[in-house]
Amino acid sequence: MAAAPGARIGLDCQAGEPVEPKSLAFVVAHVERRPAGEFILTFENGEVWQQADLRTKVEIKRGDQVVIRRSTTGSFTLVSRDGQSTRVKRVH
Repeated sequence: MAAAPGARIGLDCQAGEPVEPKSLAFVVAHVERRPAGEFILTFENGEVWQQADLRTKVEIKRGDQVVIRRSTTGSFTLVSRDGQSTRVKRVH
């Protein structure tokens, strides 16, 4: 099947590499607080993420929907529904 005239094919991929999304939404299944105050979140899909920036306080609870964004430097930022944000890292 031929592409329609003017169609833009493959602009998001280079040399067949998959495109990684810049942000993903998750629903919090479990929240654990560590002694230093940072949180560890388990999402409904089983992924586990830990707060990496202890200077910021973000209130997260079970059932919250959050967005994790990848920065241009490769780090990740979690943004809560009310706009609070903090750096996070994937644990599992």
